[in-house]
Amino acid sequence: MQVVDLTDKYFHFVSLCTHIDDPNEERDSIVSIRESWLREAMTKGLTVKVAIDEQGNPVGFAHCLPIELGAWGMSGKDLMTVPCLTRCYKHVYNCEHGSGIGKALMEAVETEAKSNKKGVAVLAYDQDFWFMHYRFFKKLGYKEVARQGHAVIMLKAFERVDPPVMHRSKYALRPVPGKIVVDAFWNPMCLTSVLEMKRVREACAQYPDKVILNEYNTWNKDILDKYEINRALFINGEYKCWGYAAPQDELKEEIDKALEKVTQQEV
Repeated sequence: MQVVDLTDKYFHFVSLCTHIDDPNEERDSIVSIRESWLREAMTKGLTVKVAIDEQGNPVGFAHCLPIELGAWGMSGKDLMTVPCLTRCYKHVYNCEHGSGIGKALMEAVETEAKSNKKGVAVLAYDQDFWFMHYRFFKKLGYKEVARQGHAVIMLKAFERVDPPVMHRSKYALRPVPGKIVVDAFWNPMCLTSVLEMKRVREACAQYPDKVILNEYNTWNKDILDKYEINRALFINGEYKCWGYAAPQDELKEEIDKALEKVTQQEV
């Protein structure tokens, strides 16, 4: 196995978050949004490390993003961040461990970071969850510097550097009498977030006279700094989370519940 920088040869693999042999009409319809984000971000400083097996097939990747561009869940400077590190989805779903792919990718990220940064920071999760697990980074020598619930900022410093600061939501509902307000924060960095935003738009469109949809693209650094939220969904101020892309039918159920509350309050 080896780790290389992203080229056009592996672009589709990374854009689809490893799902190149897993056809899905809905997901395939929005992958161009993530492709556009990758190309734009790469002009600003993003690099992507891709793990390749002995046959030349891509088997995982890691984003390597300067924190100043807008890191997931944190703010800081002089650091590289890794908002996403993953193996091929089949191995992830099977909870397979010990391949060495993740370690090799992080070593490549650290080598990249040492050229112009003072360390690498990641937002990890201290819970039974496949993505960016706390224990994995701890084994690689990363130290906990901040925590909010199960979300943990882990840092490996190469030299003295101020640790990153955890984002704290600055969201507040701006109610509209007689209407349901849906505030959707999404980031084109994440294919699941793009998919959720598509479903939110479609669900809200079914209530053209009753629902106001406010979209916040948090790749826009001004929006991210203002709200300190990368991805979230609020329906009349109530936070909604499924842990994956919100299902269309359940989105509609939540909007119906909110409409029922508004109707009862007006009676």
